[in-house]
Amino acid sequence: MNGLRRLLLLLGTILGGLAGSALPACAQTLRIVPTQPLTFGQVAPRQSRVIATGAAGAAVFTVQGPANASLVLTVTLPALLTGTSGAALQIGGWTGTVATGANGTPTSVVPVSNGDVAVTLDANGVGVLRIGATIQPTLATASGNYADPIIVVAREPSSSRQSLTAQSMVTASVLQPITVTAIPMSFPAVYSGTPATIAPEDVRALRVLLDGAPALSVDVTYESLPSALTLQGAGVALPIGTWRQRTGPDCSGSSGVALPGGTVSLALSPTSSANGRTAVCLGATVSPSPTQAPGVYTGTVTISVRYTGS
Repeated sequence: MNGLRRLLLLLGTILGGLAGSALPACAQTLRIVPTQPLTFGQVAPRQSRVIATGAAGAAVFTVQGPANASLVLTVTLPALLTGTSGAALQIGGWTGTVATGANGTPTSVVPVSNGDVAVTLDANGVGVLRIGATIQPTLATASGNYADPIIVVAREPSSSRQSLTAQSMVTASVLQPITVTAIPMSFPAVYSGTPATIAPEDVRALRVLLDGAPALSVDVTYESLPSALTLQGAGVALPIGTWRQRTGPDCSGSSGVALPGGTVSLALSPTSSANGRTAVCLGATVSPSPTQAPGVYTGTVTISVRYTGS
């Protein structure tokens, strides 16, 4: 009986000691994880591309640390993106948002460029930084792939201890410019009162050669197709109409009517020079009157060309 009493007393002493002491806490490590790089994708020269902070291509950094902690993020952004050949692509228009929690409401932060940004973590110790930007390659920008890093460092305001630096890349692929070569339409001798037609597959048709990045597509829009040709120096009109088109690298595609404001999408077929090529050929009919004045008549066809989706 005395032994049982001593055992109970001993257990009571141990339990009492545990009740009066604090269990060691596990400190949550401060981390910042680059979840998504800033990706512009393919960009055509002279075509501005904006990636907003809420867009799929925005840079995303997920911050992890103590629950409900207030942190400071030091952000360093590139002023230029470096190409594979050493060329440079200017980048700017930086925007940023922070959110408390993985799905928290984003709040704009200004400035985001090369400065400190405050973020508050949620009860799970999570916060999010998103970064967007703008690029606009010029005709002088070399085609190719461009990249440079965004660097973000997280720290607690009351501590000099910093997390490991997080780095995420900014990437863009600049397409080569579309080169347009026009071979004018040339009617043979036309007689008063007698219509004359040039088919789009005729060697005398208007031929527009388009060269660009291989395996991509372009949109060709007929901005202006003249309804009449004009006699040089006299202003006399010669009606022209029923514009027809054929497309493809050798203009062997199906024939169709071309209309002002109409758009046709064409694939750039690879060539032996590692470029892509397609073409638009236009034919038409002139209808001179019985009293049509003799001379040379001219007109202008205006088209616009751009990479599909750019």
